Amino acid sequence: MDKRVFCKRFAIWTAVIVAVVIATLGLLFGKVVEATLAEEIGKWVLMGIFIVGIFEVFAYVLAPFFYHMIYDKKK
Repeated sequence: MDKRVFCKRFAIWTAVIVAVVIATLGLLFGKVVEATLAEEIGKWVLMGIFIVGIFEVFAYVLAPFFYHMIYDKKK
């Protein structure tokens, strides 16, 4: 597998997993604090985008490391 393809897949799967975890936590443990439901949903969406962005930075830094750990093992 090419390093670029691996890094893209790593970033996409990181975003998907983090978004699912945030949505699950929001549905199970979220409390309505805002005045309307639309404001509450907007808050969770913006918070989710922000947290996914943070994790994507970590994925961008760590993806080449994991690629070398998996595919470029020393002989």
